[in-house]
Amino acid sequence: MHSTKWLAWLALALGITQPAAAVTLSFVVPSGATSEASRLYQMLVKEFEKDDAAIHIDFIPLNNWDDVIATVQRLQDQGKKTIFVAEVSETLELDKLGLIEPFDNAWAKSSAADLSIATFNPLFLGNSYCRGNQFCGPPFVRSMPVAFYNLDKLKEVGVGKEQLPATWHELEAMLARLQARFGQAPFCFGGEWHDYLFEATVLQSGGSLSDGLRGVVLDSPEAIEALAFWKRLKDKKLLVRMNSWKSTINAFVTGHCMVTYYSSGGMETVRSKAEFPWAADILPRNKMHGVAMGGGNLYLGTGMNGTELQAAMKLAGFLYKPAIQARISAATGFFPVVLGSDGDIKERYLSYAPRISRQWKFAKPKLMAANNLKVRAILKRAIDNALSHGTAPAIALKQAQQEIVQLEASAP
Repeated sequence: MHSTKWLAWLALALGITQPAAAVTLSFVVPSGATSEASRLYQMLVKEFEKDDAAIHIDFIPLNNWDDVIATVQRLQDQGKKTIFVAEVSETLELDKLGLIEPFDNAWAKSSAADLSIATFNPLFLGNSYCRGNQFCGPPFVRSMPVAFYNLDKLKEVGVGKEQLPATWHELEAMLARLQARFGQAPFCFGGEWHDYLFEATVLQSGGSLSDGLRGVVLDSPEAIEALAFWKRLKDKKLLVRMNSWKSTINAFVTGHCMVTYYSSGGMETVRSKAEFPWAADILPRNKMHGVAMGGGNLYLGTGMNGTELQAAMKLAGFLYKPAIQARISAATGFFPVVLGSDGDIKERYLSYAPRISRQWKFAKPKLMAANNLKVRAILKRAIDNALSHGTAPAIALKQAQQEIVQLEASAP
């Protein structure tokens, strides 16, 4: 004890300053579903730490986007300071749970990162706002559902790259020809995020899963029409359900699935792994084109002091550099969100998906709710009841709407 005090006194007398204690931040990213993305984020963390040795980043990759809220709650309960990526539709829930510091507040407290709303592509801001129209979480990566086609298989039924289906009717007719030719359900319907695909289908019927008066609305005529469409495809053995989201894209690149809907973020996986000619295209319409823009936002956890918030904003500024956004896009297939950072993504996908960017103008913000995870569970259960348990679409969705009403009535 005495020697420790003596060494401290000697250091002070000689003018030797002790290095400042490093700030430690937990950086949570649901990237584990693709090992390439996890490796990239780990590499980016090391590059950032090399430039600023006073900041340590504890990188925590997750396999499941739905695990982010529970993980952040656990870390914050342990006193950890967090900066994290979560799915875009969770903004209101994160705000309600008190897990995030709005970027509006952070900008007022810190000048570490030269960021503003003008930094971002305005097409991608729809799910970034929470209570009081605060800017709570800027876009980090963006994606939207697109249709993937195995052009070898389509060629055998007389469909070329220039004849891809533009409407539900054309899609159903093409699937029937594929089923007759190959004797199997040609369309693979993704698991886990089938509510995301369903929301796009509702938009294509001219509807929405929410309105300003009733909030979440699952039993509209347009929603019933959309679910009836998917049920008809399954009943006619044109569609087969997949157990998980990742297995859907894996089944496509191995040739098992001839057609699927998947996130545009899957284009990089298909580009690097498919050994057959393929195309990604805008989703077929019913009354109109429509998709919900997905992906993730970047959020600042609550409870940071001034030094920690400054460090978090430095990391944010690093991640939003155009060159870094371009690297994230190249590794994951997600659209970069910062203006001027699209790099070569258009060129890389031009031969596969020349019309994908046209779908941006039809994209809407995703459904958000203060009890988002529970709302998603209710909607997915309704889809499951109709597609796998024989419940009529109208009944399945009306039952789901009753659950939504009960959920909202019991909410604090």
